[in-house]
Parts: sequence; C-alpha cells; structure tokens
Amino acid sequence: MSKANRFDQNAATWDMSNMRQMLAKNIYDAIVKNIELNDTMEVIDFGAGTGLLSRNIALHVRSLLGVDTSSGMLEKLNELGCENISTFHGDICKFETEKKYDGIVSAMTMHHVEHLDELFVKLHELLKEGSFIAIADLMKEDGTFHADNDGVHHFGFDEEYLLSLAQKHGFSNVRYQKIFDVQKEAKEPYGIFLLTASR
Repeated sequence: MSKANRFDQNAATWDMSNMRQMLAKNIYDAIVKNIELNDTMEVIDFGAGTGLLSRNIALHVRSLLGVDTSSGMLEKLNELGCENISTFHGDICKFETEKKYDGIVSAMTMHHVEHLDELFVKLHELLKEGSFIAIADLMKEDGTFHADNDGVHHFGFDEEYLLSLAQKHGFSNVRYQKIFDVQKEAKEPYGIFLLTASR
C-alpha cells in the first residue's frame, strides 16, 4: 500500500488520536511563540493532513494553503469550511506557482520526505524575501517511534544536519530548538524540535 493510500484510509479517524491532537497543539503553541503571525500573511502548511495545525494557524493569517499527498486527508480539511483555507493535492516539491508566500509551516511531515535537498530548494523558491519557515518534527530517534516505518525516510533529525541544510539552501537566522517530549508506552521519550529560519 502506498503512503498516500494508507493516509487516505486513516483520514476519517485521524483526528480522534489524543497523541496527534497533543502534537498539533504543542507545535502550534511553539510556532506562535517564535513567529509573529499577522492577518496580512499568506502561508503554506505542507503535510497539512486533516488540518490539526492548519485550522489554528489560519486564525492568525490572511490565507493558508494546505498541501498534502493524501486526498482523503485534504477532504477532511476541506470539510472544516474555513473560508481562508484552500488545499493542493500533491507533493510540495512538484507544486508550481508564480505566487510567493510569507511563510511555510509543517508538523511531523519532513521525516516522510525522501529528498531533503529538493524540499529545501522548493521551500526557498516558494517564499518572499523576509519570510519564514517553521518546521516541527522528531529529533534523532532509533526507528521505534512508528509502529510501521513504511514511508518513513528519516528516523528524526539532528541539529547540526538541519542547520547546515537550511543554510546551504539560502536560509538565515536558522534555529533548531527542542520544544517538548512525547512519551509512548514504556519507551524513552521522543524529542520534538522546531526549526525556524528566514528567507
């Protein structure tokens, strides 16, 4: 089963997970603490899914484009009926537009992206001068966070690698900070980071 199909099948019950709601809430809190959002901004949420992060970010900005490879997830996002949220079904690396955005946010998606150089080239291309990225994901882990690692291309990320990657592709003011821990069963806590940078 493809990654998109698996997410399509889980879309109807995705938001029922307390873990996913907690992740989205804590990531949202960290983004608004570190980024000054305002109602003139047009932003992208890549890997938007059902909109657990999007729906809250959209409260602060002029418009939000939710990008995801799962049509089922985006159907749930569209059902929210938020007037300032639109969606694009596809891979953000293949998203072509002349428009430039004020910011890009993401929650727990980057570990599903195989080619990170390609991703950061696209993020830079989509942004205006003076804009931002705010990407949250797993700190380096041992591969046990997911019960099934199909479609998982990275077991988290360390600080040195991501700082170097963002700087390599033209971002400045790059900051990697641990924002909270996730406890799963009897395992060691998994750290979640927020990477912020300016275009």
